[in-house]
Amino acid sequence: MGRKKLIETDEERRLRLRAAYNRWLEKPGNKEKKYTSDKRYSSASHKRWRDSNKDKTRLKSANERAVRLQRLPVWADKELIKEFYLNCPEGYHVDHVIPLRGKLVSGLHILNNLQYLPAKENISKGNSFELAA
Repeated sequence: MGRKKLIETDEERRLRLRAAYNRWLEKPGNKEKKYTSDKRYSSASHKRWRDSNKDKTRLKSANERAVRLQRLPVWADKELIKEFYLNCPEGYHVDHVIPLRGKLVSGLHILNNLQYLPAKENISKGNSFELAA
């Protein structure tokens, strides 16, 4: 009587899982479900959430960008920054006075560097920063 193999290599596991997935796809209706309804539902659901939570979406984007650019210092008051984003008036954007990625200088993602600007003005401003004369 032979012993059952107890240890499976990564390649064997990959092949076993791929075969199981292919068997699932062969069942009637599963292929259509995989490629249409699931993807459409999840992307539509995500879009509905983003549209109804624009303030949270903007805050999340700004925080991710600041962390990625290493512009969010450990001493920054994240709760005050969050409040600033949540209180942004309709039709306005939260703008960094000194851009996070400026040509001459780079600002920090802190409360003192944030301001409300009308959306049109903020878009036209872009990544620029002008020194006061």
